[in-house]
This record gives sequence, C-alpha cells and structure tokens, in this order.
Amino acid sequence: MMATVLIHELGTGTAADPNGEFILKNLNPGNYHLHVSHLGYKSLTETVSIQNKDVKLNWQMEPSAITLQSLTIEANPFKNGPVEQSQTIDVIDRDFIEKNNSGTFSNALEKLPGISTINTGVGISKPVIRGMSSNRIQVNDRGIKQEGQQWGADHGLEIDPFDVDRVEIVKGPASLIYGSDGMSGVINISPAPIPNDGVIRGHLINSYQTNNNMRSHSAMVEGNENGFIYKGRLTFQDYQDYRVPADEFTYAGYVLPVYENRLKNTAGKERHFSLMTGIRKKWGKSTITVSRFGQQAGIFTGAVGIPNSYNLQHNGDYGNIELPNQDNSHLKVISNTTIQLNQNWLEIDLGYQRNEREEHSLPHAHGISSSEQGDLALGLYLNTYTANLRFNHHINNKEQAIIGFQSSLMDNQFGGFEFLLPQFQSKSAGFFYFHEYRLKDNFILNAGLRVDVAKHQIDAHSQPTYNNGEATGNEVLRNPDIDRNYANLSGATGFSWIINEKSNFKLNLGSSYRAPSPIELASNGIHHGNFRHELGDSNFNSERSFQGDLNFTYSKKNLLIGFSPYFAYYLDYIYLSPTAIFSTLAGAGTLWEYRQNNAIFSGGELKIHWAILPKLQTSIAAEYVYSQNLDTSLPLPLTPPASVLMGLEWDLPYNNQWLPASNMFIEYRQVAAQNRVDRNERVTEGYGLLEAGVGLEFSMARQLFKFRISGKNLLNSYYFNHMSRYRLLNLPEQGRNINISLKIPIQIKNQ
Repeated sequence: MMATVLIHELGTGTAADPNGEFILKNLNPGNYHLHVSHLGYKSLTETVSIQNKDVKLNWQMEPSAITLQSLTIEANPFKNGPVEQSQTIDVIDRDFIEKNNSGTFSNALEKLPGISTINTGVGISKPVIRGMSSNRIQVNDRGIKQEGQQWGADHGLEIDPFDVDRVEIVKGPASLIYGSDGMSGVINISPAPIPNDGVIRGHLINSYQTNNNMRSHSAMVEGNENGFIYKGRLTFQDYQDYRVPADEFTYAGYVLPVYENRLKNTAGKERHFSLMTGIRKKWGKSTITVSRFGQQAGIFTGAVGIPNSYNLQHNGDYGNIELPNQDNSHLKVISNTTIQLNQNWLEIDLGYQRNEREEHSLPHAHGISSSEQGDLALGLYLNTYTANLRFNHHINNKEQAIIGFQSSLMDNQFGGFEFLLPQFQSKSAGFFYFHEYRLKDNFILNAGLRVDVAKHQIDAHSQPTYNNGEATGNEVLRNPDIDRNYANLSGATGFSWIINEKSNFKLNLGSSYRAPSPIELASNGIHHGNFRHELGDSNFNSERSFQGDLNFTYSKKNLLIGFSPYFAYYLDYIYLSPTAIFSTLAGAGTLWEYRQNNAIFSGGELKIHWAILPKLQTSIAAEYVYSQNLDTSLPLPLTPPASVLMGLEWDLPYNNQWLPASNMFIEYRQVAAQNRVDRNERVTEGYGLLEAGVGLEFSMARQLFKFRISGKNLLNSYYFNHMSRYRLLNLPEQGRNINISLKIPIQIKNQ
C-alpha cells in the first residue's frame, strides 16, 4: 500500500509510487491544503503555495505502530489537521463504518468515546454526543444540515450506512461555524475523494445478520472522465423480527410472553439510492447529488395501548410488517460548488429536502371507530430549503479567516386522524466571522462571532372529540396560533498548543444559543413511536449555554493517550421529562412534558491505544456524562451511563496472492448502572457485552475479495439499554448476532 496525497479544496489526489514520489498536475496558482496518509505512519497536513512554476515538495513521515482512523479533517474551517484545531475531533472512514456496521449509520459510531445512540428496536437509531441528541446535534451531509424531524427519539437518522465515506465528529460547542443546533457537537458526512482522471471503479457489498435475518446489498460505481465526475449507489436491506434472550416481559403490571424469543412486528425493509454528477476543473469543482432514503419499519405491537398475549403471537411470517408501523422517506437534492479566487476559496452549498414520516395504526386503538384517512394515524411532511456560503480568506502565512452566511426555510404539514405537531413555517439565518492566528509555529489562536435570527409561525389546531369511538361533533383546541421571533449573539475562542512533537494541549470556550423548536412550543398529542403523550409549552425562552472543552493528547510511535474533559452551563435548558400522570387520550400511555430549567453537563472521554507488538495493539475508550437540573436538584432524564470499551486487535499481513492480509479483534464493553435518574424515570442495571471478529482479504482469478465475520453480544446477555425507547416497555435488547459480509471491489477502468 502506497502513500496517498489528497488536495482538500478540489477533493482529488493521487497515490505515490514505491519510492514515495507523486505528481499533481494542472493546478491554478493559489494556496492548497494537502493531506498525506500511509499505513504505519502518522498522517501529515501541509499548506502549499503554488505559483506559475513547478514546486518540489519533500516530506518525512514519522513511523507509527498505532493503527487509527485517518486523521484528515475535511470539513473543518481552515482545512488543517486535527492538531491545529482547538476542538475535540474524531475522524472515521469507510473501513471503520464497514467493520462496525450494525444496520444503521448511528450504531457504527458507538465505538467512539462520548458517542452513544437512542434506539427503537434494531432498524431505527440516532446519535447522542456527550448526553445530548435531537436538536442539539447537527448532522451535515455534504455541507447541508439534515432536517428530518430529528426531535423525535424514534426518528432515526435517514442516512444510508453504505453511502458514508468519511465522517468528522466535532465534540463540544460547534454552533459558531455550523449553526445553533451544534451545541453539543456536529457530525459532518463528507464524500470520498474524486477518482483520478480516466478511472472507473466500484464495489459490491453483501451482508447477513443472523439475529433478525437481515440481508443487505449495496452496489456503487464512480468515475472521472476528463473532469466529468459521477457516482451512483443502490442499497437494499430487509430484516425480520429480532430475537431477545427472554421469553416474557413485564409491562404495566402484566406479565406478557415473547413467543419464540422474537419481538413481534419489529421487521422492516429499506430502499436507498444516490446519484452524484459534476465537474472538476482548474478553477475548482461543482457537483449535484440526488438521494432518497426509504424505510418501512414495524413498531412493536405493545406501542399502542396495553398489549395482550393474543396480539403478541406470530402469524408464521417473521418478515411481515403489520400495524403499527413507520413509513419514512427522505429526498435530498444538494449542490456543492468550490471556486478558487486567487489565494482564497468560495464555497456555495444549496439544498432541498423533503422528509415524509407516517405512522400507521388501527383507528380503534385510538378510540376511533373509523377514519377517512384509513390507517394513517400521523403524517408529517417537511420541506426544507437551505443556502450556505463560506468565503475562506487567506490573509498571510500566519492568519486566515472565514466569513459565512447560512439560511433555511422549513414548511411542515401534517395529516392523519391523530395529532402531535401542527402546521408551521420556520425561517432562520445566521452570519459568522471566524479568525485564526498562528502566534508561533506551535501555538494557534482562534476566535469568532455569530449572529442568528429565527422566526416560527405555528398554526392553531382543534381536534375532533370522540365518545365510544364515535365523533361527537365537538372539537378541542390542542394548540393556539404561535408567532415567535428570536435573535441572539454567539461567540467562541480557543487555542491549540503543540507542546512538542508528542504532546498537544487544546482549550475551547464558547457561548451559544438555541431557539426552541416548534415541537417544544406546540406539541400536544400521542407519539406512539415513543409510547407516550408529549406536551409542549408556547412560553419557552431561548436556551443559552456557556461551555468549556479541554483536550490533551500524547502520542509516540507505539502509544497514544487522549483525555477530553468538558463542562457546560445552560440557562433555560429545554428537555422532555416523564410525569406520573397517565394521559386521557386513548392508547397514549404516560404524559411527558417539555420543561425548561437551568442545568449543567460535565464529563469526559479517555482513549488509549498501545501497540504491544508491531501488529498487535490494545485500546481503551472510556466515557462519563454527569447532568444536573439546577432547579430541581435532580439529574436530567435519559443521561447515558458511564462505560468503558476494551479491545485487542491483531493485523497479520500476508505477502502471497491468495491471502494478502487478515485482521482479528476482540472487544468487551462494560456499562455502569444508571442510578442518577429524573423523577418518574426508571433506573437501569449495568451490563457487559462481548464482541469479536475476523477480517480476511484474498484474491481469486485476480479479483480481490474482502470477507468479514463478527459477532455482537456473543454471550447472549440479557440487559436493558438505558437509552432505548423499548426500555419504557421493559423489553431487553437484541441477543447474540453474527454479521457476515463480503465486499468485492471492482476496477472497471484504470488510468
């Protein structure tokens, strides 16, 4: 394997020859950021100034026995490496996603310290960063913020797990650059580097998971013909009811069976596609991407009302998706343009999104005899228009700045015989300035300011009332007209001190704000995916946070240690909390209220990688989150418990044509009990999980194959996930699961 050299601004690059030599042609005069990586060496990030003549570059890469994810930061403000950034950043690539694929993109991120997930069964999950999720985490896909009703705990992230090439996770306050929803962190999903001119390539991926018979198939092809670039992908996933290590569970005082250890109606299917086309020229690049995420997922039968033994019996088809279920689709059209302007760069990102979420259920389960809308209980239809501009200004060799503008328009409609969220229109705009100054070669300062404005226009809604399933002709007001305007100022500053070639210390301080979302202001109805009645408050103020983040990294040839403590103080923090009241709405379960209090979050992450031998390394990743409601002196609800992940990995290269390389790993995760809970929230016992896997690369008839087999929860442990939606029903998590995958890279045309 040779060293690779990537030009950040153009998204393209090349590979060095066996002597380490490479050539980059047809570059306009200007400043470029080059990222150099090679297996067994520390990655390099270099800034190069190109004039109207050839430039010869000489770099010496430092050997490293630590096998980590690529350290190329592709979406950071100044295109430099992670050492220069004052924030805590983790980077993962396609190999990491494929190795840890569990059916959803969010679940693959759980191996990183400080990252957990909220799950609804096995097909729906969303990320949690340092104890926060939903509207406090911003997910950017190709520079555009993902808008998919992310406030819902059962609303998974609409991302094809096979269509992810590179991910940067920014932990801590990131509102300044990315927007007000980045209070706890940002997940940036970036496309793969553009193939070299004349290259056409692709791959096929097939995988199977034993627990729920999940079958996944994904095919990709991409190419570059004289600067015309393209990429297409098609993905299919089907899965059946999943198995748990239990034959009964207790809910609302009833002991109910789990027939054949399968949770009824947890099957699902997914159909995704994406198509990108564009041009790459000397002046920059421009692409347009069209993608659609499609998912139909069953909701456990007990989500509506009180389940009985009869309803929990299987009909013999474990892949059948019955009522209730979710039918979700997410269409995105994204345009990305990067233009070189002498020593500077202009980035323009435009996007349109159409998110459709439908919950289907039988009307009589909601106290209604019949409905003109059939079994559509709730439909949410969100259109989002986004425009982002960033001007990257190279001032001199010590200073650079970014001037940015971001805007969005959201329009939400709803349908169905139930009500949760009214029609609304939201407008927002933000302007920011960010400046970096290299005081010394080893000391980099940064600071910035941001101004945000937002407007919510929410329509009033009255819901018909029913008596014994029949309409009474009367209506009850669920929410009034709401018209709210918000404006605020945010700021951040930080530094990165490269103490020596082995040590790096970072500090980042910030104050940010977030306007309450329409769901927090106006919700008043049943959310069956969460098994509860959710109630908002139209009088909420904006949130204001004051955050501090430290990071210390020590790295040498065979050892890496990273420690990242943090603290955040919130004024008027908005959260959803359980009450002890059962809702009067039919089949609603308990009442959960959005509340607003002052709060603090603190904690930290620790990661250690130690190469015991050149190809044998061990790792430890630990995390802890502490939350406290300062008004009630109680913890905030749904705070993830402390955990530690310990692993041992062995890379064994072979130098023959049949078995080029192999990889083996074993991991054990210990999760502590979560006894710090809010009033009316259940405690959760601790547990341990064992995972192991083997990966092989081999060739047959000059064709490379990548085979991987891994197992999760190998001891078939019975445990509860504190962050799972099914925890509310006292349902245990998925049992033993073996994942088998085969990837076939295809080189259709070389240079």
